[in-house]
Amino acid sequence: MVPLEHAIEVARVLENVVISLDRIGSREACGDADVHTFDQFLKEWWVGPRLSHVRVLMWEAIANAIGAEAVEEIAEAVPRFPDPVPEEVRRFVAERNARWAAYDESP
Repeated sequence: MVPLEHAIEVARVLENVVISLDRIGSREACGDADVHTFDQFLKEWWVGPRLSHVRVLMWEAIANAIGAEAVEEIAEAVPRFPDPVPEEVRRFVAERNARWAAYDESP
């Protein structure tokens, strides 16, 4: 089980990164931001190290449940950039696009 304080920390980091990326994307769409804005966010907000930290918290909790060896196998099987876009991402995009299309067609 993930300790509550770890779960909250993970959720806060994910909330920060996801909402910030959404805001940067919106600003880019309006011409108010560019790749430098994205880079500034990554550097100033220490996005990589913070995500790495919460990844460790999650893997530790998973390892406590299923064992370190199983975690290593799972982690090794995860696709990484610049690998080709994995099927799970393609499926997610297709499902999300279908939901958006259905929403756009609703009265």
